[in-house]
Amino acid sequence: MFQCQIATVLREKLRVCDALLVAENYDEPLTGNLFRFSGVDLAYLFFELELAFGIRVSSQYLDDYGFCSINRIAETIHRCGELVKSH
Repeated sequence: MFQCQIATVLREKLRVCDALLVAENYDEPLTGNLFRFSGVDLAYLFFELELAFGIRVSSQYLDDYGFCSINRIAETIHRCGELVKSH
């Protein structure tokens, strides 16, 4: 659901090539051999996604590796969005 928007942020802000931003790679760890993100890259992505989606990601989602792959990020954004709507 959010994967396309996440891919846009990855492409535009972190210069990830389109060849990597395909559905079969959405479960690949961003710090793994395919994407090769550093801790700084993940921090930058974290803040860019908070801005893009207008959310605040609680540390509880990070404890569960909520930012380890595109699909896990999408789940985290969905959960944060539901939390915002319930308040």
